Amino acid sequence: MNVLIADDDQVTRLLLTSALSKLGQTVHEAQNGAEAWEAWKKDQHSLIISDWMMPQLNGLDLCRKVRAEPGSNLTYIILLTARMGKANYLNAMEAGVDDFVTKPFESDQVVARVRAATRILDLHERLRLANNELETRVQERTAELEKALRAKDEFLSRASHELRTPMNHILGFAQLLQMGDLTAGQRGSLQHILQGGSRLLVLIEHILAVSESGSNNLDFLCGQSTPEVGGMIDQGCSTADG
Repeated sequence: MNVLIADDDQVTRLLLTSALSKLGQTVHEAQNGAEAWEAWKKDQHSLIISDWMMPQLNGLDLCRKVRAEPGSNLTYIILLTARMGKANYLNAMEAGVDDFVTKPFESDQVVARVRAATRILDLHERLRLANNELETRVQERTAELEKALRAKDEFLSRASHELRTPMNHILGFAQLLQMGDLTAGQRGSLQHILQGGSRLLVLIEHILAVSESGSNNLDFLCGQSTPEVGGMIDQGCSTADG
């Protein structure tokens, strides 16, 4: 883990660096808050251990500047302080401090805090990776769905075109036959052909219109009434409306 230590006291920096180096951490030192701010902007350290009282920029203001940056939630901040009292801790927490170490401190105390910070940062990283993987899967599934919908629309469009032409031919020939000398039974059968063909042609036109329209643009189906077909459409629109 990349650790930034910000303290104007050289002995404190030496003690912290020694303890953290034994843990295998990579440590960068800053002598004041302003120097620490410039270092963090460059390397985005995962952990900041900062003294509260420092020249140029104190630890609390350093924390506020870091928290104002995008992605700073991936940085864990521990504040070193000799200040006591609930008000001081609340101010620090509102500024974005994650944990505190009271001065004077022992190395074991700091090591324990750093280990806790490491576990928390590791959980954050796992969650971030899981979210990224989930977003990738959602994008993949969305792309697959869009592809399937395009294939469906293309199929419906082609099928409708292919069905409409022969159906128009059937109705045309039926109308020609109707002009001839037919018996009553033949005229009755021909009327059934014309009625059934007309209903099917309307349905084909609806299928073609749906395939060429978005799912939010189907108002043209409402209010159209044809026997059997139109009745179902009217019923569906009424249900959707309320």
